[in-house]
Amino acid sequence: MEVFVQGSHKKQLFLNNSQLEMFNLTPGQELILQLGVIDSLVEVAIQNSQRSTDTLYMTETLLADFYYYQGEPLKLIYSSNSKLILGPSLGLTLTPHSWSNIDKSTAIKKRALLALEKGVLFYCFRLKNVDWKNNLVEAYCLNPNNYNWVKKNVPVPHVIYDRGSHPGPKTVESYNNQGKVNNIQWINTTRTFGKWETFQAFRSFKDTSKSHPETAFFTLPNLKEFLKKYMYTFIKDTYGRGGKKVFRIEKVKKYYLCKAGGNQIRSWKFANIETLYSFLCNTLGKNLIIQQGIFLAEIDGGPFDMRVLVQKDINSEWIISAVNFRIAKPGAIVTNFAAGARDVFLTPGEDLLHPGLSWEVLSNLSSKAVYALENSFGSLGEIGLDIGLDKEGKLWIIEANSRPSSIAYRTATKEKSNQIFGLPIDYATSLVKHLYNNSHN
Repeated sequence: MEVFVQGSHKKQLFLNNSQLEMFNLTPGQELILQLGVIDSLVEVAIQNSQRSTDTLYMTETLLADFYYYQGEPLKLIYSSNSKLILGPSLGLTLTPHSWSNIDKSTAIKKRALLALEKGVLFYCFRLKNVDWKNNLVEAYCLNPNNYNWVKKNVPVPHVIYDRGSHPGPKTVESYNNQGKVNNIQWINTTRTFGKWETFQAFRSFKDTSKSHPETAFFTLPNLKEFLKKYMYTFIKDTYGRGGKKVFRIEKVKKYYLCKAGGNQIRSWKFANIETLYSFLCNTLGKNLIIQQGIFLAEIDGGPFDMRVLVQKDINSEWIISAVNFRIAKPGAIVTNFAAGARDVFLTPGEDLLHPGLSWEVLSNLSSKAVYALENSFGSLGEIGLDIGLDKEGKLWIIEANSRPSSIAYRTATKEKSNQIFGLPIDYATSLVKHLYNNSHN
């Protein structure tokens, strides 16, 4: 979109003969033009000075209606004899730290540059700053000319990619309508997978019911029961991330042993289970679950699991984008990279690091897992599955993450990095196309 300088104060959209034929429009007719989520009634006019079909021209009066538009190339979403819609808009929510340090984030800028290439309006904002009543939010936008960040007020976008909310009970479900903003689309309909809700999702689906460790609310009776059934068990914060608030418990002769940590192991001994239970409650707080312990297979003497990234593409089909092997030190309680595990990044087709694994088996289990999660949580577009292989050769879906960390993909090639960061943008485009094509049929 560019400004056509000709002095008219009308809201006009200028098209050449090829464009008029392409859109089946005639000079003088009225048309609704929509850029992102805002539309305006315009008059179609003809221009013969520019023959390219890729650029549309408008008057400065019309441009004023699209105050947020910076001259970005925009993807055509929908066209008819009465309406043109360009530019799906995607909002990436940020944490307070990312918001304050956006200039230092290569991952966020990479997403913004990919959106620019794909014709998508891309905004970064804090979800708590949205003015739902007036359909506005203060956001960072990438200037398409110098690639610097610009802060401005923009309309709430079509699709929200929530990577900034703190996980908790209030983020298990999203909201679709707020104030003047209707039909909000989400990359993930749920903003958080609680570990208890995840267990219920997998156990309610036949194909995954035996692939997830047994899980229950953390109570003293459940602690006693699990320690009778399993050699060891894990206590976790149901909304915890990064291996934090994870303790392993086992019965050793006449005492109970409690361990935590990855790079540095901490341990405690308790003479009775009641004292252990009180310690865990006081240390970890509320929202705790107890989970069956899995004897993970090892690589180089250290237990490992895998973060399997599954994403929807432009056709809303699930694919595996990457697998990160997280190989912990011998004796480690957690395998998270943040807790000191060694990380190995692989993409489909590369040799897996353990003979008990195959891409076919991983893909099959991942497909079943995402189906079970969507059946319980609603439409999803990106999931990080933590999958473990036990010493008997069985695969387990240990956890699911609605906001897989981008740190894991720092060693990816440019091609693979563009795919991983670009697929959510493609999926957002698919959601917006589906929204408008359905509403106009």
